[in-house]
Amino acid sequence: MWTYLAILLSISVIFLVFVRKVVLYYRKPIQQPNEAEKDTENDSNNNKTVVSKKDRDRAEALCKKGLIMLKAGKEDDAIKCFVQALALNELHDETQHRLAVLYLKKQMYGAAAALFKRLIESSENPLYYSHLGLALYKQSDFLEAKNAYQKAVELDPERAARFVSLAQVYRSLDQFSHAAAALNKAIDIEQENIDFLLLMSSTQMDLKNYKEASEILERVLTLEPKNPDAKSMLKEVKNLSEDA
Repeated sequence: MWTYLAILLSISVIFLVFVRKVVLYYRKPIQQPNEAEKDTENDSNNNKTVVSKKDRDRAEALCKKGLIMLKAGKEDDAIKCFVQALALNELHDETQHRLAVLYLKKQMYGAAAALFKRLIESSENPLYYSHLGLALYKQSDFLEAKNAYQKAVELDPERAARFVSLAQVYRSLDQFSHAAAALNKAIDIEQENIDFLLLMSSTQMDLKNYKEASEILERVLTLEPKNPDAKSMLKEVKNLSEDA
């Protein structure tokens, strides 16, 4: 019951932001053409949501309370506190992020995606794009998930796991050559990661590149001689190559 209420409250907060922006837009006076350029900075400032000190303090207190609830394992109570905090201060990025991560954990992927999209508006943080990609992937929105993960690896090309996540999205789209390219990036970073190598072998099998798949599996068995997955996949590759 509380899970659905939390989603409703989050949607209400996001809708409130939209309404405020619309109201601010239509309240702006019409400018003469020669005034437009010089007033651009003022218009930008007018569009910013003004939060009173009282509301900021209340939001901060609710955020701290939510953290206490989170540490105590009371995730539903933490969500309630974070939602209330955002109702008072909608631009509190730290609270938005904590709430979005909680939504991911609770498999509330639509609500999580909405919050991560808002966070990206204020900061192009690769972590936000990566989490957005996961939320979209879990909703089977593979095209948008691909875009999010591509942006994440563009901003931070040093994290191998993000290339693997991008590869998984490509595989879901049956774009196996792109998946192999992303996995190559991941393996360049973590050359002895068994899971990455097994996934690359599976991708090469999808591409019918049985020789490459076999070589990768032999490499896995060099690193981990008793790996049961590698042994099983190697037998499968040999059978497929013989039938080809």
